Amino acid sequence: MKHKHIFIVGGAGFLGYHTSLELVDRGAQVTALAMPNEYVDDSLASRVDVVRANIDDLTDSQLAEMLTGFDAIIYAAGPDDRVELAAGVKASEFFHTQLVERTERVLRVAKDQGVKKAIIFGSYFSYINNHGICGVKRGELERHPYIKARVEQTRRSFDLGADGFEVAVINIPYVFGVAPGKEPIWKNVFVNRFADSPKIFYGSGGSTAISAKKIAVCTAQALELSGHGEELAVGSRNMKFTPMIERLLGEANIDKPVGSLPSWILSIAMKSQWKKAQKQDLDFGLDLRYLNGDILKRNFFVDFEATDARLEIDYVDDVDDAMRETGERMRQ
Repeated sequence: MKHKHIFIVGGAGFLGYHTSLELVDRGAQVTALAMPNEYVDDSLASRVDVVRANIDDLTDSQLAEMLTGFDAIIYAAGPDDRVELAAGVKASEFFHTQLVERTERVLRVAKDQGVKKAIIFGSYFSYINNHGICGVKRGELERHPYIKARVEQTRRSFDLGADGFEVAVINIPYVFGVAPGKEPIWKNVFVNRFADSPKIFYGSGGSTAISAKKIAVCTAQALELSGHGEELAVGSRNMKFTPMIERLLGEANIDKPVGSLPSWILSIAMKSQWKKAQKQDLDFGLDLRYLNGDILKRNFFVDFEATDARLEIDYVDDVDDAMRETGERMRQ
């Protein structure tokens, strides 16, 4: 590997866990940054150097000291669109702080310390928005606070590239798989949120899917082969939402029917939810007024085969295994 000493922000998280182990298996020396009270399994702690800190509590000097001596950094931290915000918290401000300002600060300090390569875990929402694919006009999805922040995160990170500092983004779709001590986010999305409903109604569209293990492989290859300013759309399979959710619930032994409402009815229902949330002073990363029309009714299928070729990846589709693992963990 060209980059032997690698620092992973969020290295003990769901995706960071798999990425850390993949890089160690390739001969890299990995330092994983974990939150002070975050669970770290011995399968990771025994193979990487675990450092505990909250970045927001560190001065730039302390952060610089932490990042000294590394060839590359992987930024695998930050909330995704499904995070539930407390009442009164504005999504635009929250995601800008969490995804844009924090990432920019860490990468700026890393660059000043001589780090040569950075890989950011981003979202395929911003990739689709930036490239105007899947029936989306360029910039159209930026009316969603989460996606706007991801777009800005990518732009500002690329702007830091100069003087031998390269930045590439792995744009991540729906992910399945497990990591020790981490509850699958799909349990909250498809089980907890629909606990009082006899049936799950979701969008009529679909999404590219990938396993956490393949993301780790893509990241390792991107460290070696990607150039500055590359937005890499990864995946293993394109799936419609209904069979995807049915498969996941089946693996979790949850007997609940899944279906899709006519698009116009779902849009009305989500706008009604938005009005109710406004009265409760609740905000969301994906604006409920536009969520169905912009995302859920579309097939967000990206050209992951082009990325596989670009990164010289020959990887067997393991989405079935990843969904099985996810479902089994959801039972617990």
